[in-house]
Amino acid sequence: MDHGIALKLIQEAADRGESIAVVRLIISGANENKLMLVQDGELVPGPGNPEIVKQILAAVERLEARGGVAELVEAADEQGSPLRIAIEIVRPKLQLVIFGAGHVGQSVALMGALIGYDVIVIDDREEFASRRRLPDPRIELLVSDYASAASKVSISSSTAVVIVTRGHQYDEACLKSVLGSNAIYLGMIGSRRRVLSVFKKLESEGVSERELQRVHAPIGLKIGARSPQEIAVAILAEIIDHVNNPIREQKGERDGL
Repeated sequence: MDHGIALKLIQEAADRGESIAVVRLIISGANENKLMLVQDGELVPGPGNPEIVKQILAAVERLEARGGVAELVEAADEQGSPLRIAIEIVRPKLQLVIFGAGHVGQSVALMGALIGYDVIVIDDREEFASRRRLPDPRIELLVSDYASAASKVSISSSTAVVIVTRGHQYDEACLKSVLGSNAIYLGMIGSRRRVLSVFKKLESEGVSERELQRVHAPIGLKIGARSPQEIAVAILAEIIDHVNNPIREQKGERDGL
């Protein structure tokens, strides 16, 4: 593959918030290597050898499953001739979408920007989603009613959604609007009782249990957090853990702060 074409496809994937694997097939003794890309389980362009294609796709799948970034794999073609597969996973920057600009949302946003995430904070109160409370210019602010807010932002597979509004009725509206997305992480604040209340309401409206199992609620790692800043640390730690350790069993909604 031409390097110019490869760079264009990588940039397009990043713009869509999607990961892509850059693969170099190094043929021993032939002094050559072939540049390929793997996206959505497909190899572009394929080398023509089904056995090699199978090995490349399997190696990429294993690397992505454990959250790895790069790997050099020893392999062989159908004749047994040795070759190497060099893989690098190119991931877009994580986007952090926060519903609620109260004390917890404010802390999550400020820390998220410090980490380097693309941060969007949504609140239906202009005085909360304001530069007075969130002065960091890297944080995008959106004043909107919660029911329609999700339609005003782009949520992709590189988006982590944090729901920390001021009331369960707003949490419910936000959660309902993002459950159908392919966000990499969905988290909602609240006590177990409050979370169960929201879940039962959504189930009565036809939301499946499988969809709700995606939600981390109560949100955050269980570290005994109390202050808004400590809760923000717990939330961001859970997001980092979830993104970087995809094959480890995640606590989902059964544990929390």
